[in-house]
Amino acid sequence: MDKEGIYQGGTQKVIPRAAQAGKATGGSLFEPMNLLRMVLRRWMTVALLTLFGGLAGVFVAQHATRTYVAKAELEMSVRRPKVINNEAVYDDSTARDEGVIFNTRFKKFKSPAMERLATQEYFKRYPEDEQSKGGTIGKYTLATLIRDVNWYKDPSANIVYVSYLSTNPEFAAKLVNVLSHCAGLLMMQENQTMSDEAVKWLITQLDDQRDELEEVELQLAGIRDELQLGSLEQRKEAQSQALVAVSGEREGLVSTLASRETVYGFVMELNGTDPNLEILPTGLPKEEQLNELIGTWRSAHDELLSVASRYTDIHPEYKAAEDKEARAKNRLEQFIDMSAKAVQNEIDLLGKQLKQVDERIVKIEREILDLEQQIVSGNQKLQRLERKRDAADNAYQSMLRRMEEARLSADENMAFTKIIRNAEVPRIPESPSKKKIVATGIFFGGAAGCALVLLLSIFGDKIESVTDLKSLGLHILGTLPTHKKVDSRSELATIGLRDKFCHMIEIFAGVNALISSNKYAEKTKVLLVNSAMPGEGKTVASCNLAISAAMNGSRTLLIDGDLRRPQLAKVFAIGEDHPSLLEWLVDGDSLMGHRDLVSHGVIENLDVVTSRPIKEINPAELLGRGRLSELLDWARVHYDRIIIDSPPLGAVGDAQVLANLSDAIIIVSRIGKTRRRTLKFVLAKFEEIDALVFGCIANDVPHSISGMFQGAEGYGYTSKYGAYKPYGGE
Repeated sequence: MDKEGIYQGGTQKVIPRAAQAGKATGGSLFEPMNLLRMVLRRWMTVALLTLFGGLAGVFVAQHATRTYVAKAELEMSVRRPKVINNEAVYDDSTARDEGVIFNTRFKKFKSPAMERLATQEYFKRYPEDEQSKGGTIGKYTLATLIRDVNWYKDPSANIVYVSYLSTNPEFAAKLVNVLSHCAGLLMMQENQTMSDEAVKWLITQLDDQRDELEEVELQLAGIRDELQLGSLEQRKEAQSQALVAVSGEREGLVSTLASRETVYGFVMELNGTDPNLEILPTGLPKEEQLNELIGTWRSAHDELLSVASRYTDIHPEYKAAEDKEARAKNRLEQFIDMSAKAVQNEIDLLGKQLKQVDERIVKIEREILDLEQQIVSGNQKLQRLERKRDAADNAYQSMLRRMEEARLSADENMAFTKIIRNAEVPRIPESPSKKKIVATGIFFGGAAGCALVLLLSIFGDKIESVTDLKSLGLHILGTLPTHKKVDSRSELATIGLRDKFCHMIEIFAGVNALISSNKYAEKTKVLLVNSAMPGEGKTVASCNLAISAAMNGSRTLLIDGDLRRPQLAKVFAIGEDHPSLLEWLVDGDSLMGHRDLVSHGVIENLDVVTSRPIKEINPAELLGRGRLSELLDWARVHYDRIIIDSPPLGAVGDAQVLANLSDAIIIVSRIGKTRRRTLKFVLAKFEEIDALVFGCIANDVPHSISGMFQGAEGYGYTSKYGAYKPYGGE
């Protein structure tokens, strides 16, 4: 692998940096899953604001002003009873105008006449409330309150609802009952006025109604002869029976087509990259032959897996097994292609038959629809004329009766409203609704929490999740979980020595297996472990990666390249009397050999080069000299793996010099601490010197339900193994 690419995981491909940079900009910050991750990462903030919103809702519900609603119900009638021969009968002359009359009378409930009438009636019933007599309500104030009364008519029945909202439940009930009574009084006044006017036009209306009745009878007789509705009904019934028969035929075709499409879909799935050959549906073409070919391929595949577990891919037996498995798979794929074509031909034929049946159904349905339209249109015409005739006949008979009883009708006092239910003093407040207020508070509290969390995440500059690292074009080599039970950095850096099967060392074992593979072993021999800022876990990662390599049998040299803040001597308890790398670099004339710098046998297969800081010396000036390069050249000869714990590039520039001497770089990023801008700066610096960033280890990742939404799923190892073996062993 040259330094123009980045490792991209399971496919083991090298992708140019330019392409990787383009990929990094592909994801949108405002995608639903990204927004959900932002919220779940700070769920505690959302929960606290939601709780605060709920408590605020409880407070508002307890201290809000309570209002009560008094309600009454009225029944309204617009057809008046007439007295003929001492019997009450109903006049249908106004039936056609019932809606107009109803709405006109309803509007008058809100008229100034109602205000005046209700004001007089209220103070007549409750004189103690009048302001001039020591009460609290004036006439103008009461008229204003009457305007606030709500009148509502039921559109499906002649029912009128009267309601009033007030903080005083007793006053609300009294006002509603007064208005319900005044509605009846107002109707009686209107009825009397209309009765007086009716006598004047009765004679003229009687002649008009007789002429209208004769005209409608003639129209009704002519339209019946013209329509012939019985014949249309017979034709419709015949077409309906034909439609049922054709529909049954279509259902059979659809069922057969669906069955063949299911078989075709399964055959096409067998052509996929990962077919399921365990469960085969019935109805497949040449099922026995297909099962025989699948069995042959499975046997060849199992034999290939068995040989692969014992030999490498260049062994003759592996090649033979691979060729046998390929031939078996090729025969299976050819048979599947032939089966797919056969099933497709059946599907095409069934589709054509179904299309023809659908055309017949559409034609029959169109004929039925046309007949139905003719029948409905004819019935509507007949019904309209019959209603018109009935209305004209009723109106004519009514006029005759009213001519005889006109004066008597004018003198009658008839009520058009009836009180169904009087208003009672309400005991339960209409508002506020405690449940709604609390629910609203919780909703807005949660919304505010989510908005706050999203703003903090969007405008913040920290790496919040593994997904953020992926968006920068970094390949995630592993995710290290949060460790709360470790007291010091030294304990965490050497955790692999105390517990070989802990979750963290499993992750480093996976990273070590990757870089030790035949493809990358020589190209990652000298690894530089770096981070953007101090405290992100690069020393812990360097130590555990070196320990993992040593435990797998690789001769490993761990170099403390952080000459400003060296930590390895403290981690591995190496005394101050041991030579320091910084002192060796300063003393250019020293006769001390490379081997003398090394602390041998820290553990089996692991040697360490430590350093001690010197305040008067700038390490950046020394790293550019040739002595460090000579040390690394010597190490390349004597060790299988060299790991350099370097200072963070975001703080100082020493790591750039070390990167030029290394084969590849592993970035360590701490979730919740690493600055996005600083990490971009580090990657840009490495890009400038054409350094290979092999991948990234994400540190301090919560392996929990919320951690799954941080992109942590799928990384690391959760199972333990009995022992470590060298990579590539048989």
